[in-house]
Amino acid sequence: MKHKRLQLSALLLLGIGLTGLQAQTMYVKQSNDTQTAYALSNVRKMTFTSGNVTVQKTDNTTGVYALSGLKYLSFQDFTTGINEPQTAAGSTLYAYPNPVADVLNINLIGTKNQGGSISILTLDGKVMQTQETVGTGTVTLNLSQLPQGVYLCRYSCGKETKTVKIIKQ
Repeated sequence: MKHKRLQLSALLLLGIGLTGLQAQTMYVKQSNDTQTAYALSNVRKMTFTSGNVTVQKTDNTTGVYALSGLKYLSFQDFTTGINEPQTAAGSTLYAYPNPVADVLNINLIGTKNQGGSISILTLDGKVMQTQETVGTGTVTLNLSQLPQGVYLCRYSCGKETKTVKIIKQ
């Protein structure tokens, strides 16, 4: 009986291990927006006791976090900040911070044209806000009047069009 239980346990652990091969990093984000990343190959054990989570690394260092002070513990990186740039025809469009609370900055450095417009659109294409741009510097948009959700930020000038997804908090 012990032998069958041991085999079942080993099979279960192997199955869990194989399905978890895609996750290489664990992210712990605290309420104060500090995020710590742990490579899973460096984690010896995790314990949840007395309202805390303790992460012990293979070098015997530990991180202790109050569960009440955590936003999330995940194997996917949900950091806020600059998205990966959307590149087209040799130029780049950056929109930050993303997710955005009120003020969105759009860096147009590297775009080919000297002017154009920036539009904020809903996912179904409805234009919520438009602002003309002059030059290729940084444009600031006040999005405080928009409801929370996912939007598209589109830069257009002549034949040049670039779009990045933004999240309004």
